[in-house]
Amino acid sequence: MIFASGFTWFTLVDALRDDKLFGFMGVESQTNLFVHAMLACGILVVFAILGRLGLNRAMGKQGLEQHYADESLTTRTFFEVFAAGVFGLVDDLMPRRDSKLFFPLIGALFLYIFVNNLLAVVPGLSPATDNVNTNFGMAVVVFGVFMYVGLKRDPVGFLKHLWGPMFITGFLIFPVEVLGLLLRPVSLSLRLTGNMFGDHTAFSVVSHLAPIVPVAMLGLALFVSFMQAFVFSLLTAVYISMSFPHSEDDHH
Repeated sequence: MIFASGFTWFTLVDALRDDKLFGFMGVESQTNLFVHAMLACGILVVFAILGRLGLNRAMGKQGLEQHYADESLTTRTFFEVFAAGVFGLVDDLMPRRDSKLFFPLIGALFLYIFVNNLLAVVPGLSPATDNVNTNFGMAVVVFGVFMYVGLKRDPVGFLKHLWGPMFITGFLIFPVEVLGLLLRPVSLSLRLTGNMFGDHTAFSVVSHLAPIVPVAMLGLALFVSFMQAFVFSLLTAVYISMSFPHSEDDHH
């Protein structure tokens, strides 16, 4: 039951087990979180390099061969399918110029969350996304982008939307709308944290009950990992699109 009790391979390192690595930052209790977050970033960097190398090889070919897909599933093929899927999702929710602008943010959030979630199915690793600090940090970034876009592009229209259709009722509606805005990053972070913490805990506990059950649980864990990354990214795209002036809606 060591995995279910909080053991990770990094605890075998003295500095990590005793929370000394980040002691100079005053965040001793978050060492495990930092290490797994950096592990996810490192995995993404490696795959990004491999994907870029594959793209460079394709661009080095002659004529239409540059645009041919690889015969097998390669890193380049994976990123091309991923980019097409996520960009299509974003493009359905906002104007084309904004799709290109915000696709890097939304795509990066999806990949980072998904890779972190996958760490939950590896014995001895713990996803950073089952900690509310990680998820709240991402949610605050989304909230900041939402507010920045809304106030920069149409500050009057943005505030009028929060105030409501009638001036008199605005004194009641405005505080409610502001509270709703402030609760968005909280709901985003708590939703992801609760689902991943529950999934990670259930997978760790059930994996010790029977040798066959984890096989079924693995499929469920992979599905949950994908869906939670998808939902977070989708809500990010929806929230950002809601901050656009209404006159820009549905214009590609």
